[in-house]
Amino acid sequence: MGAYDDTVPGPVGWTTENARERAHDVADTLLAQARESLSVGDTEGATQRFLRAASLFSAQGLSGDAEAARLAAVAALMNHDPRRADELWQGLAAIGDSSGDAAARRGLLGARLSRALGERAEALQRLDMARRGALEVRDAITYLDAVSQAAAVHVERGEPAQAYERLAMGWATLVDLVGREAAARWVRPLMLELRAGLGEEVFRRARADCERAWRGPPNPVDSLRGPL
Repeated sequence: MGAYDDTVPGPVGWTTENARERAHDVADTLLAQARESLSVGDTEGATQRFLRAASLFSAQGLSGDAEAARLAAVAALMNHDPRRADELWQGLAAIGDSSGDAAARRGLLGARLSRALGERAEALQRLDMARRGALEVRDAITYLDAVSQAAAVHVERGEPAQAYERLAMGWATLVDLVGREAAARWVRPLMLELRAGLGEEVFRRARADCERAWRGPPNPVDSLRGPL
């Protein structure tokens, strides 16, 4: 079930003046019912209500609300039926990214799905979507989330140099977004965690491989050598 019909006719008796307001109220009610369904373990009911709400929002031209409701449907299905959830995610992604925020949200959720399905290459592509979207709107927190998850995926793939590079590039980029001190405070613990997970020797080799690949100035890795 990857597609969902966005063509939802208004109920009989709705006038032009109040149809939009009523449809919005119905959509909000559906969202509340969907969350209640989730609380009692009714994943299918929650999914259908989220999708119905998304259709109502879409019919009103409220693309942001529609997308949020669809993503909620994907999240609801993720642990219950990840393959079907991924199909819904792909249908949403095919619509196109209306904003950096949208790309970031889609990318992060899509990456979680890909990792749950063991599709690590796909997860990296979706994390790149999230990273680019976050940069577009200068959302440092979401950017860091995408970078740290990508590093973890590279570790899972047996690619320590790429994991190090992700964090190093993230550190350098965050300097521009939030300043040097905040960037160090956010990324240094991730670097230390990576070193602990890889072991000192593997970490050193990964750093050296990354430095060799980045030839010539400017080299953001150079700024990382002191603390690590």
